[in-house]
Amino acid sequence: MKKVTLIYFLFIISLGFSQSITWNNPISAVVPGETINMDVSYDAGSEDFFYVSIILREVDAAFNIVNDYNQIFPIDENAGQQPNAQNNVTFDYTIDANAPNSSSLSSGNQYLLIIFMSYNNDGGFVNDNTGITVDSTLSIDSFDNEKSISGFYPNPVKNVLYFNDELISDQYTIIDFTGRTVKSVKGATSLNVEELTAGTYFIQTEKGTGKFVKI
Repeated sequence: MKKVTLIYFLFIISLGFSQSITWNNPISAVVPGETINMDVSYDAGSEDFFYVSIILREVDAAFNIVNDYNQIFPIDENAGQQPNAQNNVTFDYTIDANAPNSSSLSSGNQYLLIIFMSYNNDGGFVNDNTGITVDSTLSIDSFDNEKSISGFYPNPVKNVLYFNDELISDQYTIIDFTGRTVKSVKGATSLNVEELTAGTYFIQTEKGTGKFVKI
C-alpha cells in the first residue's frame, strides 16, 4: 500500500511540473506570402525556459523532414527576451512566399506548422504541430476588382466584422481561399462571421476586395 501511495504521489507531483505549448487560434489553410497572427501559450513548469520558435515544415509520410521554411523566434532568451507573467505571446508569422502548394508536394508529403518551446538550454522541448494546407489558388490579385480594401475591423476576427463608413456597401460576399462563396449579405454596417471555420477569407464589395482571418 505504501508503494502504491508513493507512486501515486510522484505521479501527481510530475503533473505539476509538466511543460506545454499551445497555438490558441489555429487555422487550417494559408496562401504563400500570407502573414497570419498567432496567439501562443507556453509553460516551462519548473524547468529553465529558453525560447519559443515557429517553423513551416514539409514532412514525408514517415514524418521525416523534407524542407523547412521561415523559422522565427518570437521569444528568445539569447536575445534578452524573457517569458511574461501570462506565459503568452502574440505575433505575426509570414508564410514563405516560395513554399510550394500542398497539392504539388510529393505523394504522402504534407506541411506542419510547428510551434515549439525549448527549455534547459535546448536540453528538452515540447511542441504543438498543426497540419496546414498551403494554396496559392486565391489571392487579392485573383479578383477582377483591382482595388484592395481594408476598412473593416477587427482583423483577425472571432465573431463580428465591422465596416468603416466609407466601406458600407449594398452587398458583401465572403469567399474562402478555394474561391467558394461561403456567405453573402446585403447592405449592413457589420457582418457576423462566428459560424465560419478558422482560416483566411476574402470579402468582396463593389468598392473592392479585402482579406481577413477568422480565428
